[in-house]
Amino acid sequence: MNKEIIDIYNLIQEISWHFGSRGFNGECCGDLSLVEFMALKKINECKEITIQEVGNAINFTKSGASKIIDRLENKGYVIRMNSPIDGRVCCVLTTEKGIETLAGIINYYTLNLYNILKGIEPQKVDQIRESLIVLVDALQSFKEG
Repeated sequence: MNKEIIDIYNLIQEISWHFGSRGFNGECCGDLSLVEFMALKKINECKEITIQEVGNAINFTKSGASKIIDRLENKGYVIRMNSPIDGRVCCVLTTEKGIETLAGIINYYTLNLYNILKGIEPQKVDQIRESLIVLVDALQSFKEG
């Protein structure tokens, strides 16, 4: 296998370790698991999202997504509601507590990342951003293909 690919894989693992469930200083996302955080983030990005769409977004079955949403609902971060457009469809909405918690987590990680990157030249930070965009786009295309 190509050494560059192995290097990229190892670098992604190292980054995932710091931003994943271990997080900075051994913590991730308050009382949220990483998958709960990702689901909450996706729910918050949409005005109306179904359980199936949440599952698709985080690559879980509808049943798996429903269990994650159950946990988020029990913690007070989301609520289920019937769609105002089609009452047969169940949508998931972020509560005020969910919005505040999500904002706090994102602010925490953003500040940490800022402190990590502030000593790096702005052009290099832009290169990192552009490279990550290319990688995420490739991952999403691969997932969809």
